Amino acid sequence: MKTRIPLKKLVFTLIGCGIFLIPTTSMATSVLGGSLVVQNNGNVTATFQGSNAGYISSLYLGTTKIFQSNQKSGTTFNLGNFKAGKELNFRLEVHNTKQTFYSGDASRNVDGVAHAIVDDSFGNGETLVSFEDLLGGGDKDYNDLLFSFSNTNTEIDITDGGPSGDGLVQSPEPSTVILFGSGIMGLAAWRWKKKPTHDEK
Repeated sequence: MKTRIPLKKLVFTLIGCGIFLIPTTSMATSVLGGSLVVQNNGNVTATFQGSNAGYISSLYLGTTKIFQSNQKSGTTFNLGNFKAGKELNFRLEVHNTKQTFYSGDASRNVDGVAHAIVDDSFGNGETLVSFEDLLGGGDKDYNDLLFSFSNTNTEIDITDGGPSGDGLVQSPEPSTVILFGSGIMGLAAWRWKKKPTHDEK
């Protein structure tokens, strides 16, 4: 004897299981004008991720030159050892225009505009920083010089109820996408009209 489970009941059961089995969603952050800080005591390594700029620029940490925008992607640079919580402030020098821009808050730049996005969802234990190299924010594509770091994360300072950066963008992690997909599949199954079996004819 075959036991039949109504399709509607089955759909709600599967979706319910998915909600309990999938981890609670956490939000990864991309912060325009955000700060980059060392996560744990220890070494920090930088990796050049590429450039899509018409101008040539160089990246500095203090007086140390780290990368140049026309070099090969994937190049790494050992920044050394730092204490947890140390903020890393970077300077972008644009060769063609002789202009200089800084990571972090917009107030650090002569035009009063934030020129770097810090994204802690780039990879496992990695943070991506992407610069805009034009005065006033230019085309705001933030792909003129991109580099990532190990052992770092994004620091969001809350002032008067809001982040200190110029913008906060939250993007869902994979678990959210899976849960959303489960809901879509459930709705599709609900709308599917079951074909009659031989017993029902």
